[in-house]
Amino acid sequence: MILNLILSIVVGGMLGHAIDAGYDGRLAQYITGPDSYAINLFSPEKIAQGKGGWQGEHAGKWLYAASKAYERTGDPALLGKLTSVADYLISRQEKDGYLGCYREDKRYYHRPGPDAMKVDWDTWIMAYLIKGFTETTVATGDPKYADCALRIVEFLHWTVFEQGIKIAQTGQHSGMAGCGILDPLCDLYALRPEPKVREMIERCIFELDDTPCLQLITLAGKGYDVALIGNGKIYEMLRCLTGMAKAYQLYADGALPGGKASSEPLLAACTNAWESICKWHLTTLGGPWGGINFCWELFNRPAEWAPYECTETCSVMQWLNFNWELLRISGDGKFASEIEKTAYNALMAARAEDGLRWEYYVRTNGELTPRGDWACCWSSGMVALEDLPCYVYDVRRDGLYVNVISEGVFEGEVRGKNVRVEQVSDYARTGVAEFTVIPSEAKESSEAKESSEAKESSEAKESFLLAIHLPEWAPSFEASVNGKSVKASVKNGYIRIKRSWKAGDRLTLKFPYEIRTLEKAWEYRNAGKKEYNFSNWYNGFTRHYVTFSAGPLVFACDHADSFEKQDPLVLSRDEIANARLDAAGISAAGSSAAASTAVMAPTPQLLAGPLALTPIALLPPFGDGPQWRTTWFQIQ
Repeated sequence: MILNLILSIVVGGMLGHAIDAGYDGRLAQYITGPDSYAINLFSPEKIAQGKGGWQGEHAGKWLYAASKAYERTGDPALLGKLTSVADYLISRQEKDGYLGCYREDKRYYHRPGPDAMKVDWDTWIMAYLIKGFTETTVATGDPKYADCALRIVEFLHWTVFEQGIKIAQTGQHSGMAGCGILDPLCDLYALRPEPKVREMIERCIFELDDTPCLQLITLAGKGYDVALIGNGKIYEMLRCLTGMAKAYQLYADGALPGGKASSEPLLAACTNAWESICKWHLTTLGGPWGGINFCWELFNRPAEWAPYECTETCSVMQWLNFNWELLRISGDGKFASEIEKTAYNALMAARAEDGLRWEYYVRTNGELTPRGDWACCWSSGMVALEDLPCYVYDVRRDGLYVNVISEGVFEGEVRGKNVRVEQVSDYARTGVAEFTVIPSEAKESSEAKESSEAKESSEAKESFLLAIHLPEWAPSFEASVNGKSVKASVKNGYIRIKRSWKAGDRLTLKFPYEIRTLEKAWEYRNAGKKEYNFSNWYNGFTRHYVTFSAGPLVFACDHADSFEKQDPLVLSRDEIANARLDAAGISAAGSSAAASTAVMAPTPQLLAGPLALTPIALLPPFGDGPQWRTTWFQIQ
């Protein structure tokens, strides 16, 4: 069980650098107040002009990300912007509770045809507003923002239960865009368990299975591949699955009535869908991808692969969040492995160094081409960065768990003691994770005195478990405390060390930082439509490809190879076997966490034949760096 005992988390290193850049970039510059265009879309003038549309989602995403950022930083200037934007949006809520940017005659509650899914994004926008206002309440402590979210839910409830509107018919992609509102409904219910919110949650779950063209819970529960459920739309399906995982926790905790009968089908569907995605639908960077069969944004058919993998950044954000919810439920380190891989690679590969711009599509082989700042992915990347600190650590009943190894600082309560843990080593570039543990005096609150932990022996009080996620890429590890080798057990994907920690104790984990290769075969299929369908019939030959990794990072080089204009780099088996790391640029471990947040250390180059490869995470996606990325290399 994960407990809410965290006081502060600072993420440093490569991930922290990205978070800081995003804070100063997209978060600070895209929306600065009610006059910003993304917020002005909700004004009477813009609505009357029909300027609104799916772009209204940016408002809710920004509210959520800004709230998370304020919780993390306590920046009073950000709080001022956050409350001014939120207050303006509240002022735009209509008397019946509707809050959106669609003209009245375009709104979702004008009943759609009985067999058609509406093509607007009205409920999608309101879903993100609910999510944003819920987190704004958490950040500010002001209940008026949750009140606004509840009024939106009451309006939705009225249209569904009294007007007969089906939620699935208010959104695209086999109803998943409409039913994706389940995710923020669960967030709001955890904060404000009102009956109408509960009824909307139950209705969403019902329609996810009752909609004939979807049946997500039943089909995923039976083990159907995700590409064969609904229309296979990645982002929307992941959002529904994330909502299902949150609903499972509400049932399991007794917050929702129904018990095992209601909760177990949800968990089975989520688990099977996760297995399907991991087996067939992840790029080497850890992003869920599409593009071979129909569309860049739809899951491919199982077992089909091409080196020109394409992942929507929105899907990267939602995949991270889905794994976090499954980790919270199970405590299984396999979900932490996916978070780490995706964060260090697919997410870092999508961002520009300025923190403002994002890739719409993250390609393993292809041109780095930004879309306009209205792209949904620019705000999704911002959200993913602000969510990252929440994934790094969690406190459980038996101790502190490190889910993502990254330089930084944790402060919180572990088994009745306030504990500070600092990680200062450059894990991503050296394979070394070094933690300094600084326990403080035990708390003397009345609650602590009455707890079961307070009744334990004084020796037991002084000890606690420090569990560090064992990366899936590491075949072994060495553990030492203060330079002396120690035995550590491995359970459920975590390296576990329990001891009486003294102030200044330093735990060092060394993982083998070696070159790893992954090979795949492309059964070449001729292009159909130029952009969206690059395989519709078998063309009769197979090409073999390889990719390189070291530590948590996947490596690539700047070379113009894309499906539209193929120019693969070809390596011989000897060149692959003799590839080596040039470690001259690796910085020594031991710099402060604060410094590692601001300054990114040099990274070792991987040399294979005549090619010099650089980790994807350090390639600026566009603008002031390489314009191409080649991750998969053809084998001669």
